[in-house]
Amino acid sequence: MLRLSACIIAIAACELAAARGLEEYEPCLDKAEGDSCTLCSPSDDDCIETMVVKVCVEGECTGVSTPTDDEEEEEAAGTCECGWTSTYPCPGTPRRWWQRFAADDGSACFNYCCPKPPPSAPPAPPAPPPTPPFVCETGCAWTDLHPCPGTPKKFWQTYATDDGTDCFNACCPKSPPSPPAPPPPPAPAPPPSIAVSLLALIQAVFRDLPGLLEALGVGSAAEAVALVTQSCS
Repeated sequence: MLRLSACIIAIAACELAAARGLEEYEPCLDKAEGDSCTLCSPSDDDCIETMVVKVCVEGECTGVSTPTDDEEEEEAAGTCECGWTSTYPCPGTPRRWWQRFAADDGSACFNYCCPKPPPSAPPAPPAPPPTPPFVCETGCAWTDLHPCPGTPKKFWQTYATDDGTDCFNACCPKSPPSPPAPPPPPAPAPPPSIAVSLLALIQAVFRDLPGLLEALGVGSAAEAVALVTQSCS
């Protein structure tokens, strides 16, 4: 009884497999060497075919690998000669004035003979801002006892000594140099002589100089000045 049941189950499984086409499917049946093939039967909806390209090799459906970029460059290295770069230099390389740069046609030969330079390094980050000036731990209260040089102080105080520390420079910043002294004023003009002053006085007081000369009994203003000077001395 058990054997009969097992036979019935086996027959049903065979019929099911035959109905789905799994038992009879051969990927490379009636196909030539190198033809494309699939491992999954077209009638098997539950089978998931991979994206790997498969071809028939010696009657077996075998996956093949696609060439990578490195393999294409190696192939180009064996088939492409780079002598043309002496006539048409690669872009960005030195050239003579009569030469033209080669055009980038995107081919493996161009990429092999004229490799693109690596991207330039990013710009350096900006320098950090300068640190603030050092501040004394106790502040600048010590300047009440020892004032900074050049500042007012009491008679009993002494100036602080410039020891070159950051604390001293922070509390006693050096004042800018004083501007140069202005040039001295020009010397005043020498005073006029006594004779010239007397003559100007005579001309101002006595507008009628001829009448004054006649009154003094002299013939010219110079004689009148000499007469007045002699009288004053």
